[in-house]
Amino acid sequence: MRTLLMVALLFPALAWAGATDELLSRLQKLQSLKGDFEQTVLDKGGTHMQQAEGRFQVARGNQFYWSTTSPFSQLAVSDGKTVWVYDEDLEQVVVRPLSQDLGQTPALLFGGQPSQVAEAFSISERDRNGAEVTYRLTPKGDDPLFDQLDVTFRGEQPMSMRLQDALGQQTVIDFRDLKVNSGIDASLFHFTPPEGTDVIQQQ
Repeated sequence: MRTLLMVALLFPALAWAGATDELLSRLQKLQSLKGDFEQTVLDKGGTHMQQAEGRFQVARGNQFYWSTTSPFSQLAVSDGKTVWVYDEDLEQVVVRPLSQDLGQTPALLFGGQPSQVAEAFSISERDRNGAEVTYRLTPKGDDPLFDQLDVTFRGEQPMSMRLQDALGQQTVIDFRDLKVNSGIDASLFHFTPPEGTDVIQQQ
């Protein structure tokens, strides 16, 4: 009986370690990633609130380029140290230091160091169906941007992310036409505001 109890107590921890090792192994193989995305925001009841689409690329070193093209134009760029958020319609760019807190910057899941993912999140396997597996990441830090993040892989390739905040609102990001470890344009990770743009510096 004592042996069975020990097995029962240890099994959740072993499952957690397995999911963590699996996810970190997949992330370690992603030196860069680019493609298109479709983003949908749902309220707690599942009603569509917003929808957007665009293109992105991320690379190791906390570098990312996230361009929303519809229904409006907005751009978020990071060179690993600084983030520029440019709103073309407002002719305004907000410039701030890049937070290294993965709970505040989900894009760093693919562009940051995999070891930091295990430090920032508790990781478990949420679902597995053939070649598709979904991992659930729960932030360990204080005051995160979201309460949980589900990331789905098909084989070694990420397919989607789903973030849920404290109010139950969900943001679903589906990736399309992905290219892994190929053809990154490093110049996209630096942003020069167009002439006449209002620049707002944040600390």
